[in-house]
Amino acid sequence: MAEFKGDVVAQSVDELHGDNNKLGMPISLTERGTMVAGVGYTPNYHDVLTGSQPDGRAFAAGEDRTCRNWTSGTQGAAMVGHIDRKGLRDDAASKSWNSSHPSRGSEGGCSQNDLRGTGGNGLFYCFAAN
Repeated sequence: MAEFKGDVVAQSVDELHGDNNKLGMPISLTERGTMVAGVGYTPNYHDVLTGSQPDGRAFAAGEDRTCRNWTSGTQGAAMVGHIDRKGLRDDAASKSWNSSHPSRGSEGGCSQNDLRGTGGNGLFYCFAAN
């Protein structure tokens, strides 16, 4: 069971990665408890590093979606989710908190500049389970 300030976010990993509408800007906070700027804010930092498919599982071997297993600032790409569950379209990927699109950019997709260029800041999700 994952909780946020005592409120249950999901009862299981499957529920967490399912159609869980509890996640979004109001409860997806920084480690200091502050809101992450999403769509409509300047700058927009709604892209969050997850490296996962919509079901929360890793991508197949050889399909780099973790910036070389989180060791590269230039090579590879990272799968990102939208912390505010908003995107450019009204589709499942745009509303996904864990698997919206891969990072991209002129420096390879994994640099701080590239992450900022698509609406991110190198933030990542972290969950604690009881």
